[in-house]
Amino acid sequence: MKQVLIVGAGISGITAGRILAENNYQVTILEKRDHIGGNVYDYYEDNILIHKYGPHLFHTRLPQVAEFIKQFSEFFPYEHRVLGEIQGKLVPIPFNFKSIDMLFNIEEATHLKQALKQAYPEKESVPVMELRKSKDKKVQELAEFVYQNVFYGYTKKQWGKSPEEMDSSVMARVPVRLSYDDRYFTDEFQIMPLLGYTELITTMAEHKNISIRYQCDALSHLVVEKEKIYFDGEEWKEPVIYTGCIEELSGRCFGNLPYRSLIFELEHKNVTQAQPVVQVNYPNQYLYTRTSEFKLLQKEPVKDKTVLVYEYPVPCTETRIPYYPVESEENRTLYKKYKELLEPVKNLYLLGRLAEYQYYNMDITIYQAMNLAYKLIGEEKNGDNKGK
Repeated sequence: MKQVLIVGAGISGITAGRILAENNYQVTILEKRDHIGGNVYDYYEDNILIHKYGPHLFHTRLPQVAEFIKQFSEFFPYEHRVLGEIQGKLVPIPFNFKSIDMLFNIEEATHLKQALKQAYPEKESVPVMELRKSKDKKVQELAEFVYQNVFYGYTKKQWGKSPEEMDSSVMARVPVRLSYDDRYFTDEFQIMPLLGYTELITTMAEHKNISIRYQCDALSHLVVEKEKIYFDGEEWKEPVIYTGCIEELSGRCFGNLPYRSLIFELEHKNVTQAQPVVQVNYPNQYLYTRTSEFKLLQKEPVKDKTVLVYEYPVPCTETRIPYYPVESEENRTLYKKYKELLEPVKNLYLLGRLAEYQYYNMDITIYQAMNLAYKLIGEEKNGDNKGK
C-alpha cells in the first residue's frame, strides 16, 4: 500500500488525508497540538459551542466543496450578518444602502444611492479605494467617509499598519455594496455543521487507513536535506504534504515571514442574547476589532446564558499562533526564495494558508486540498511523482 505523510491535522491535512485514504493510501498525520482540526477546532461549554480560535463560517460558490463536506456532517443554513459601530450606531457591514440610510439624512442618502447606481450600473459592489477615484464628488465624499469610519481604524488594529502601507489585494477586500443586501457573504452555499467543526473533521478522519499522532512536532522527526526528505533518520521517498509555516521547514535560513496573530478573551454572561448579531465590529474604538457571540452560530442556542469573545490582533511571535500572512511584494519575494529552495524536493507538497503564504478562506483551503489529493492519485496511476 502506498504511503503518505501529512504534517498538520487541520482542515487542509484531513481533507487531503481522507481522499487519499479512500484511494488505498496509508495516511500518517503528525499534529503538533493536542487536538484535531487546527484553527477550526471547537468544543462545548455549558451547551455553548466555543470556537477556540475565533468564529469560523462556511460559505462557498463551489458545489464540489459543499458536496464533499456534506458527507461528514449534517448542516443547517446560516447567513452571516455583521454590524459595525459607526458614529454611535450599529450599521450593516459591508457598507450598503441600508448603512447609508442609517447614517445620512434622506436627501443625502437618496442622492448617494442614485449616484452609485449611475456610476456603477453593472456592479453589485465596488472596493472603497475605487470609489475614492470616482468623478462624482458625492461618491468621493462617501468613499472618504467609509474609508475613515469603517476601514482605516480597523485596518490599523488588524494589521498594525495604515491602509496606505498595505498591499492592494488587502485593500480590495473592503467593498461598498450597491444594494440593500446586508449579508456578509453572497455565496450560494452558506451552511454550518450541526454539531460543530470538531465533529465534522473527526468524522472525516475516521478511516482505517488514517492514523494521527498528536503533540508531535513534525520537525523533530522530519528533515529536508540535499533534495531528500528524512523521517526519523531514514530516507522517506513517499509523498509528504506539509501545511505548516514554510520557513520552519527550511530552518528560517532567509529569516522569518511575518504573520499577524490574535488574542481571544471570553466573557460569560447570564443573558439569553448579548448583541443583535453574531459579529459586531469596532473599527474606531477599543483595542479589539470585534466581538462575536458563539451561541448564535448554533441551530438551537441555549437560553439564559451566552459567551462573547473579544478579538485582539497582535504581532506574531514564536509563542503565538500565526493566523494571517502579511501580504506585500517584499514578503512574496521572501516566500518565493523559500519555495525555490524546496522546489528540488520532488516528493514534498505545500498546502494551505501557512505553507503557501496565502490568505485562503475555508472553502478554498478544502478545494486546494482536494485538488492536491487527486493530483497525487493521478500521479500514482501515471507513474509520475513530479511537480508541486
